[in-house]
Amino acid sequence: MLDWYGAALETVHGRKAVRAALADEPPPQRPVHLLALGKAADAMLQGAAGAWGAAITRALVVGPDGSAAEVVRLPFPVRRQVGNHPVPAAESLAAGAAVAEFLQGVPPEDALLVLLSGGASSLAEWPRPGVHLAELRELNEHLLAAGLDIRIMNALRGRFSRLKAGGAAGLCRSGDVRILFISDVPGDSPASVGSGPFWPPESADAAMTVPEIGWPELETLLRRLQPPPAAGHRPIHRLVAANGDARAAVRRAARAEGLDAWDHGLFPEASGLPVARRLVRFLRHAPAGVHVWGGEAPVPLPARSGRGGRAQHLAALLLLFWLSRGCPRPIAVLSAATDGVDGNSGAAGAWFGDRRPAADARIRAKLRQAVREADTAGFWEGLGQVVPGRETGTNVMDLLIVQLGPVAAGRGRKPADAAGQALSPRAGTRTSGDPSARQPKLGADAGAKARAGAASARRQPGVQALALRALQVRDPARKCECVERLLEAWQVGGLAVVPADPPPMRIAMPGRPERPQLVRPQDLPRRGLHTLRGRQALLHAVTHIEFNAINLALDAVYRFRGLPAEYISDWLQVAAEEARHFQLLAQRLTQIGVAYGDFPAHNGLWEMAVKTDVDPMERMALVPRVLEARGLDVTPGMIQRLQAAGDVDSVAVLEVIQREEVSHVAIGSHWFRHLAVQRGLDPEQTFLDLLARHMPGRVRPPFALDARLAAGFSLREMQALEDQAGLG
Repeated sequence: MLDWYGAALETVHGRKAVRAALADEPPPQRPVHLLALGKAADAMLQGAAGAWGAAITRALVVGPDGSAAEVVRLPFPVRRQVGNHPVPAAESLAAGAAVAEFLQGVPPEDALLVLLSGGASSLAEWPRPGVHLAELRELNEHLLAAGLDIRIMNALRGRFSRLKAGGAAGLCRSGDVRILFISDVPGDSPASVGSGPFWPPESADAAMTVPEIGWPELETLLRRLQPPPAAGHRPIHRLVAANGDARAAVRRAARAEGLDAWDHGLFPEASGLPVARRLVRFLRHAPAGVHVWGGEAPVPLPARSGRGGRAQHLAALLLLFWLSRGCPRPIAVLSAATDGVDGNSGAAGAWFGDRRPAADARIRAKLRQAVREADTAGFWEGLGQVVPGRETGTNVMDLLIVQLGPVAAGRGRKPADAAGQALSPRAGTRTSGDPSARQPKLGADAGAKARAGAASARRQPGVQALALRALQVRDPARKCECVERLLEAWQVGGLAVVPADPPPMRIAMPGRPERPQLVRPQDLPRRGLHTLRGRQALLHAVTHIEFNAINLALDAVYRFRGLPAEYISDWLQVAAEEARHFQLLAQRLTQIGVAYGDFPAHNGLWEMAVKTDVDPMERMALVPRVLEARGLDVTPGMIQRLQAAGDVDSVAVLEVIQREEVSHVAIGSHWFRHLAVQRGLDPEQTFLDLLARHMPGRVRPPFALDARLAAGFSLREMQALEDQAGLG
């Protein structure tokens, strides 16, 4: 398991990831200034030097203590600043001032290359006027103890800092700024890595909801501070390594040893305790082989906590629950941080397995105490079962690797997923769940019922069949509920891809309510947003688009088979987010006096889904990258017109949707490229060919360049779209 963990770290190493990203891209024909910031800064610097060394004129590196790069042999001068992590201190302030000075010193005609990785939030800090170091430390200590989602934490950090939330971008005078980043956040959002120093927020939100973190002064401080400025220019951000790459490497390494292996995506968004409970419920009956998850399961800390980190705490919870169930089957578990530093433990994580430790009362008592006091490092050290800490050159969140043996014979009920369907100990098959195997003789009628029950269990549907069921639901509220349950069941491993699921069929019309009435696009009424009726009509049209988007995401799961588990995870996540968008809009419609269905609508999105229901590559190209990408272009204009009309509540809803739709289009871009490369095709040329063949002249300006680049479009593609529209 340490070998598999090592293979994952090698795949996402900063040096390798950056060098590969820059290898095929010629350096600018101008001096390049390099800023490397974060836990992987030194490794990423080495990768950039290997690819663009001759073009780089100087570099500033801000990283943690003890990870200094070998800079003597580099062909350009390097200044290195040490910052503090995970809570900023005096060194962080010095590093932040150095970053500001460096950025302001880049001439407008030169290029800036930024290498960004997790940990940057505390390593370099330049507080806003009136914010003191003590307040920064207080904020970060309470945020870490509260175990909040990283996106909420970074939104709060951005209010205190002149570097975060796009502040660093505002210091740049260069017109050529490029950011390569390694993601340590769910969703891989540039807004969250390092608190988004080069990613200004969509809007200035002075009225953000303040979470409860046990610091009463926080709300008063926020009222005193100005929010970050609204989005200006956003430089091109390019993701070079993420947790999904690490998980895929574990899966490849396990399969190379002849083992079945499954990638289950990221942990559910919950703290360690509920995550561990769900995992153990699944692992009791999951197929034998290797199972891998990624992400971060936060640990809410008691008032006085000991030593340890997220990875060791999760391993301790898993062991505690496994022992409490009598160790139902052979298991080995490795839980480790990819940056090689798990909290304040001094180690990268912990492991257990092969009956180590023994399941005796003394071990259980120590384990319970360690979990209760958040002091798990000492427990694992006492057993000699720590994953050694080391410099890894990367930071892509934590990894959990589990190797399972056979289901122990005669233990409890048969394997079952979150939908109650029976799972075989072998991957990809079903078990009969025949009660006659566990009971004395049955009468003829009872035996027939048992055999019927066995046949029914064998026919239990997999994730694709259940996606079809959700797709066919007509009631919008119930459809949204089905999507949420389907995603949760998949994330906890309770659903599988079942080869016996019926093959996909053409769906002329998905499940939808009787209203709205469907008409041709040209028959829809045109109304200005200066009237209430006009705003109602606009929001109704967007609500209808989001309802269709739920069905499109479900259809992507149901229809296209043989793709990686990550594909299913991505589109189920999209379906759930589209359902949330629909609910936000439907609620807003109610607030302004109408309901979904009160206006006519068109069916263009689903008509394109039908046209592309044979080839997943065409679907990814023409639905997410054309029709849904259109929303990235037009939504900013709608927001401006609604702002002019004073409809701030509708603006708030559309801003949420605009932010998240970027990632939805990016998912379509990712899987389009995946399929094109798999077929030996050039992705850019293939996209343009499909566009010319199926939608000639139908993609028109304006184009939201920054949003499209963030969503996976290349500069070449954008230039071709502009040329087609006569803008080139």
